[in-house]
Amino acid sequence: MLKHLNLEEMVGLTNPWVSDSTRKALFLSIPEIAALHPQVVDLQAELLVARPVGATRSAAMKKLIDESAAVDVLHDALARAIDSGLETDRLCSLARKPPAQARAKQAEEATAKLFPSGMAIINASLVAESGNTERVHTLLTREPELASFLEEIPVRDGTLLGLTKRWIAAGRKLGKLERDRAALAAKETTTPRESTALTRLRVEWIGLVSLVLANLERSKADPAAIETIRGPVLESSDRAGKRYDLPAAVATAEAPDAEATPASDESA
Repeated sequence: MLKHLNLEEMVGLTNPWVSDSTRKALFLSIPEIAALHPQVVDLQAELLVARPVGATRSAAMKKLIDESAAVDVLHDALARAIDSGLETDRLCSLARKPPAQARAKQAEEATAKLFPSGMAIINASLVAESGNTERVHTLLTREPELASFLEEIPVRDGTLLGLTKRWIAAGRKLGKLERDRAALAAKETTTPRESTALTRLRVEWIGLVSLVLANLERSKADPAAIETIRGPVLESSDRAGKRYDLPAAVATAEAPDAEATPASDESA
């Protein structure tokens, strides 16, 4: 996933699109992405100013960043599992004889409430992911019928409500880690704007590069040119995602933590 790349990797991946004459020419030769090149140039310049290549992080900061990435893996896995569980229940309801239309509608409405923006949430910032799970916690408290519905849907080792509570806990842990990271960044840097600036630039980079990749999927340009632009990004993104395997993420995210306690049974 793009969001698991660190800032140095982001800078390194898009730098050839700007400074390497061959890669730049290939980028501009593909109609579907050529118009995005000025945005890439501007963003690359901002990234280099905000955090020059070679800038170092403290061991404490690196630990926080790695832990956040590991917890994020669990958050995303749980979000996908909950979404898939609801969709399976909806489709099974429609496949019944006769179709259970009301039940299917209930599953559809539950999905809309938990994921109003669909799976886009797993590509959002850590702050946004944490805020969304807090919204879900409040939703379950205010709408006990939704919690009851999730409790009715079985999954391996529990129910969808159990997965949702674990999702909320992972989101809370992400929020705490992000607050800790921001506080540490404020102590370690002489440039107060670094924390917010880098967060904004990361989000913008992910959005812009995602758009480039999506447009390349639809492009009819020379496959070799497309692969030259796209290949390094996909390979690096895949390697970055593998840094944080799911068992390690579960152990990290679900370690005892007062601020990461799952939603209480009051929401059940």
